This record gives sequence, C-alpha cells and structure tokens, in this order.
Amino acid sequence: MRHHLPLLVLFALVGSSVFSCLSNYWAREAYINNDVEHALAMTMRERDCGVVDADTIQTFISHITVADVRDTACITIKAVNNGGVESTVLEASAGCSFLTILATSDQRTSGTLAIMALLWGMGSLYYTRRNKAVPALAGAVEAQDYYGGIRYVDEQSRFVTSDGEVMKFTPMQQQLMEMFFRSPSHSLTKQDICDALWPKKPDATDTLYTLIRRLKPIIEEKTNLHIEAERGREYALRIKNS
Repeated sequence: MRHHLPLLVLFALVGSSVFSCLSNYWAREAYINNDVEHALAMTMRERDCGVVDADTIQTFISHITVADVRDTACITIKAVNNGGVESTVLEASAGCSFLTILATSDQRTSGTLAIMALLWGMGSLYYTRRNKAVPALAGAVEAQDYYGGIRYVDEQSRFVTSDGEVMKFTPMQQQLMEMFFRSPSHSLTKQDICDALWPKKPDATDTLYTLIRRLKPIIEEKTNLHIEAERGREYALRIKNS
C-alpha cells in the first residue's frame, strides 16, 4: 500500500481537479442560462409586446449581466400547440460555446489542484528515478552472493557493488555483463557474444573489441574484477590477483 501511495495521491488530486472544474462549469452554465432568461422576462415586462425588433433585442442585451454572453445571446420565436391552439412564445438562448462558459467560470480551485497534481507527479517521478535502488538486505550479505565485489540483482536487472552502489552501464555493456554472470565459469567465447549481441552482423569482431575496451575501465574501477582474453577465442571475467 505504501508503494502505491504516491499514485493514489496523484489520482486524488487529478480527480478533485476534474470534479471541481466540471462543478464550476455547470454552475456557471446554469447562472448564464438564468441570466438570459431573466433578461428576457424583464424585456417583456418593459416592452409588453410580442414583436421582436431591434429595440427589443437592444433592451434584452442591456439586461444581460454577463458581458461575454451579450454578443451571442439571442431571442427566438417558437410555435407551440397548447390544446389545439397554436401560439408563439419567446425563448432566450445564451448561444455561447463551451470555451466561453469555461473561461468565465471560476476555475481557481481546479487550477490549483491541477498544478498540485502536476508538481506531485513530477516530484514523484523524480524521486522514484533518483532513489530506485536495490532494497536493503536483511542482515549481512553472504560472501558467495558477490563475485569480485559485485552482484547481479536479477529481478531489477541491476549490478550492485558491495558498497551498495548501482553500476551504470550502457545497454550493450549491461547485456554483456549479464551474459558473464549467467555463465557458470564467467567466460564466453567471442562467437557466442557476437551471435547474442549482433546476430545480423557477419563479422562483429571489431565491434566486440570496442565494447570490451570501453567496459574494462568501468569494471576495474568499481570492482575487484577484470576482463581477460583467453586462448584468443574467449573473454573471461576474473577476480584480480586470483
């Protein structure tokens, strides 16, 4: 549960932001609709006529309190049948878009929650990447868990030194190190390495040489291992001075 807490908090913040945004939008939409209907009612009381002319429209617009709606609001004449009697009624419509309603609604709370969610997500991602290390081992680690001062944590595909430092390899170096550690003798033939890493390359000898040359100083600096060339056709990961 503790590991999922950052994700749960993120979902809670995002959900709260969306709910707040929609609630404020719907409240604003209802307010605008009520505003134009009230403006129409006041217009009809003042003019007391069933004719929609320029003066009627001007009076109607003057009673609308939401400035952003005045350019889109309109009055329509609708025919209704009331018990067989045909009549007409006037209806007011805000005529504004979703974006207009959203822009005029109070979204400070939802905006604050959205920013909090963004910052929380970025912070959680940074923290996870920065501190995603191998879990602390209970008690002392047995000596056979390490080979030359380094061990491979299979479930995380990571190499860790006896000091707890995570070894940093390029993807190709990582693959080669995993091959060395999976080999019972910690040795590999050149052909096996080339077939595994560059299966479509006819002759990967030079590429393998470059990979070994760049991997050697990393291994020798951080561990008690070094890479040896054996019998001209194999590479072996050996403990120094053994």
